[in-house]
Amino acid sequence: MPLDLADKKLLNRLQIGLPLVKRPWDSFEDELQLQYEDIRKRLERLQQEGIIRRIGGVFNPSALGYRGCLYAMEVDESRFAHTAAVVNRFKGVTHNYRRRNRLNMWFTLSSRFEEERTAILSEIGEAAGHTRIYAFPTKRVFKLRVFLNMEEQGADGERSGSASKPLLHPATDVNWEHRDWELIRELQGSLPLSELPFDEISARIGCEPEEVLERLHRLHSAGALKRIAAILMHRQAGYTANGLFVAEVPEEVLEEAGTRLAGHTEVSHCYERQAYPEWPYNLYAMIHGTDERIVRSVAEEFALKEGIGKYELLFSTAELKKTSFTI
Repeated sequence: MPLDLADKKLLNRLQIGLPLVKRPWDSFEDELQLQYEDIRKRLERLQQEGIIRRIGGVFNPSALGYRGCLYAMEVDESRFAHTAAVVNRFKGVTHNYRRRNRLNMWFTLSSRFEEERTAILSEIGEAAGHTRIYAFPTKRVFKLRVFLNMEEQGADGERSGSASKPLLHPATDVNWEHRDWELIRELQGSLPLSELPFDEISARIGCEPEEVLERLHRLHSAGALKRIAAILMHRQAGYTANGLFVAEVPEEVLEEAGTRLAGHTEVSHCYERQAYPEWPYNLYAMIHGTDERIVRSVAEEFALKEGIGKYELLFSTAELKKTSFTI
């Protein structure tokens, strides 16, 4: 079923986030001029049609004591399927893509303990035939906010919600209580689409609704909970192309260049990452578009304006795994 304007406005608003109040849909009724029952039915349909992947909590792993990192490796075609299966079976791997490049497998891994990380990477390396696994840790965050604008001339998510800049290193003073972890686990699933969703969650974990809201506000203030929002399926939402832009930028202009790149609405993630002699790129960005032409245009225009001579654009050719961070 084609999306109407009300669907698009609802998807845009819900990507920004749900207010942490007892009756969170009331503000949607006022802003979108839709009744709750209409909102609920639309969201159920959009989930069934595969446009909404999930409505729930978006968390910052670092604030919960986890360390995340981007990895890439060159995997021989004869080992590719087996290696992908090994990578994907680890819970800490949330994203795994095949990309059009010599380094053809790119994945993210989060873990609490270095021993666990080392063991996982060792097993992955063995599956891949002991090829080198490049680690690209984040050195600086310029932008981290996925917003797929569903309106041609619609609301700009960058104005409506600030880009998240998570901790670069795991928090060492994590002191969340057992009930906090229970609440986090509940929100890593799907939020109930009832008028009082946090009341339902409170009943599941055995506490009062007011306590749930207090804990949510505390998690949000500490940077552990970024938002409760809709996560969309990119391709089903019309964004069929995404490219990983990597560029070699002199250190003295990197901050300014990264900030300008992050200002593009087509860019969801923008970081400074570790470079290597054989892979000299230190500026990374994820660029999304309805086709490859748009993605290329953003990358090429930025490189031209910034005077960047060395860069690559790695399009994803297969989504091997994509899921939300879970504890």
